[in-house]
Amino acid sequence: MRKRHAIPLLLALAGCAPAARSAPAPAPAAAPLRAALDSIFDDTVFASAFWGVEVRSLDSGETLYRRNAERLFIPASNMKIVTGAAALEALGPDYRYRTQVGAEGTVEGGELRGNLVVRGSGDPTIAAHFTGDPRAVFRAWADSLRARGITRVTGSIVGDDDVFDDTPLGRGWAWDDLDADYSAEIGGLEFNEGFVTVRVAPGLRPGDPARVALDPPTGYVPVVNHTTTVAPGTRADVSATRAPFQNQVVVSGPVPADTAGVETTVSVRDNTLYFTSVLRETLRDAGIRVDGPAVDEDARPDSVRRRAVTPLFTHTSAPLREILPGFLKPSQNQIGEILLKTLGHELRGQGSAAAGRAVVDSLLRTWGLNPRQLAQVDGSGLSRYDMVAPDLLIGILTHMTRSPNWSVWYAALPIAGVDGTLASRMKGTPLQGNVHAKTGTLSGVRSLSGYLTTAGGERLVFSAIANHHTVASRDVDRVAEAALRRIYEARRVPAAAP
Repeated sequence: MRKRHAIPLLLALAGCAPAARSAPAPAPAAAPLRAALDSIFDDTVFASAFWGVEVRSLDSGETLYRRNAERLFIPASNMKIVTGAAALEALGPDYRYRTQVGAEGTVEGGELRGNLVVRGSGDPTIAAHFTGDPRAVFRAWADSLRARGITRVTGSIVGDDDVFDDTPLGRGWAWDDLDADYSAEIGGLEFNEGFVTVRVAPGLRPGDPARVALDPPTGYVPVVNHTTTVAPGTRADVSATRAPFQNQVVVSGPVPADTAGVETTVSVRDNTLYFTSVLRETLRDAGIRVDGPAVDEDARPDSVRRRAVTPLFTHTSAPLREILPGFLKPSQNQIGEILLKTLGHELRGQGSAAAGRAVVDSLLRTWGLNPRQLAQVDGSGLSRYDMVAPDLLIGILTHMTRSPNWSVWYAALPIAGVDGTLASRMKGTPLQGNVHAKTGTLSGVRSLSGYLTTAGGERLVFSAIANHHTVASRDVDRVAEAALRRIYEARRVPAAAP
């Protein structure tokens, strides 16, 4: 953790950073391109909407196009550019999360006479997305316990999530999305990105309830089955819902008798109890008896909290260089919130979004950028309270090209026509493989910011954000991609580098 000593000094110098300079005006040489782009963004279907756009050459510093680039827009998941860049620069590509497992009691005759305590650090990688099997880590822990001669825990599985505050959701998140996997809760103990997969298969005959199974299988999430097997040839329409701040999942809808099955996902209430409950069940399945329940450290009486814990082993996550693609390419919201709180914990001693935002503010000043062009509420961009200027995103993206972490950053972004949220976009066009960019989507919001290599080999950085549109997202994408195609094909002589 050497960087924990060096980074605060860097941030302390932020007040000495030069004032952020305004972006250069578009060069006269870019006039024909500007006219072409104006005609694209002036599409009449966006008459009541707002576009914020900026395109700049990384090779010359020349600004090729600007439209409302200094104004604040709701960025959706383009906020992940801010959080991801800050985390990579402040924590470093080799940063790892560490989850400590210890004994609150003595080990005698194959028994842990007391509680098994798990102290979290916010590790987001104990999940199917990273391991293939969300319980693989817990099975390895069972092996480690057996290797230490432990085959029974007479007490409970205690989860300590106090590395972060007790705010499980981002400020301004829509209440009617809270059962969606992308709105899953955030905590110091994270399991399977805070959601469960619901698999539904038809019953034996029409009229029977369909068969419902959870992955990972757990008794922590009670299921109410309101599904019905229907005649072959009809359409499956299955939903899994959970009322806010409850954990019961209601699965409903018709399931055709001739379907192989359908699946959906739903978020889970209380990450710490989800984590400790599935851990307890996995230990049981591995032959390790646990007499007590799964509990949250915060729910225990003060008289028994924070007792001495003897370390047994520590689970270490993959490094941040491997976590970042799992954050940016699929646009995984919970990792964004975890990274923001991790910044606060590591650099400000407080695992909260507010402390993380203070770190981001200081970093922007250090990079010579204007933090007034950012109103950050969360780490993922799921909140409609978030606002950012395209000009600031251009500044961050440009800063990252000069960073020692550039190769890690560039590789972590979605690639047009190849992977992540851009896997199916621009496929089969000249833009495929030449655009590395972050997408963003909310109702009435669509964004795309990143890097473009033109047909002539010029390296460009761009940001395009649409707000308040009422057309389908594909129509917004059509315009943004038409602009990128026009820029890609432009035959121009760049201005000399300053």
